[in-house]
Amino acid sequence: MNDELQRTLSEIIESGSQSNPAVNALISDYTKYHAVLVIVGGCLVLIFALLSIIFWTKFKRSPKISKLKWGFERKAYFSFGLLSSSVALLMILIVVANLTNALNPLHGFSLLNVSFKISNGATYKDELRYAFNEWIQSGNENIPSILQEKINKRIEFHTTKAIVCGILLILFVGLSVYIWNALIKRAKSNDSKWRFKEKAYFVFGIATAVLSLLMMVIVVANMQAAFAPITLFMMNLFNS
Repeated sequence: MNDELQRTLSEIIESGSQSNPAVNALISDYTKYHAVLVIVGGCLVLIFALLSIIFWTKFKRSPKISKLKWGFERKAYFSFGLLSSSVALLMILIVVANLTNALNPLHGFSLLNVSFKISNGATYKDELRYAFNEWIQSGNENIPSILQEKINKRIEFHTTKAIVCGILLILFVGLSVYIWNALIKRAKSNDSKWRFKEKAYFVFGIATAVLSLLMMVIVVANMQAAFAPITLFMMNLFNS
């Protein structure tokens, strides 16, 4: 039975997913899994593209100390302009890659490995795998209660995590904006002398920027899992 489910899915997909409501539900969830990233990623592309324009404009307008030397303000805008442009380009690649799977889910879905080996002793995970296998082969649109319970818990977990990390994202972004604006103002008034306070601001400014990007990634990942829990549940079930 190790590869029975893999063969079942492959045969159903080749014959047309419409013949099996259970596989229809899986493919629909798989499509949604990638569509969420396309939509959210598209919004992030617009946000970081706008930030790039703002930072590069401020970079061009910031004063030079000399031809070979930039002040802190100019260095800061250059760094954030480069970072924003890089993230925007990365998000474009991610959106394009996921758009392919969202528009043509059967190809990507057929490549998923959902085969499994039977453990020496029956485990709860084996029970879930068998239930999943029977659900697919039965073609029933309704998900078995043992699986639905786990999926509901995943939705609750990832929704909570997305909300908490979303709040942290807003806090880190706000704190980062405050710190960097304060540093730029101090640099304008006295660019040559940095005391402990300015150095501490600089370290915290970098930390909040990094944490903001980290929270952004976590929020997006958990939004995917919350809106399309079956796909992630299936991948974790058969790849662990």
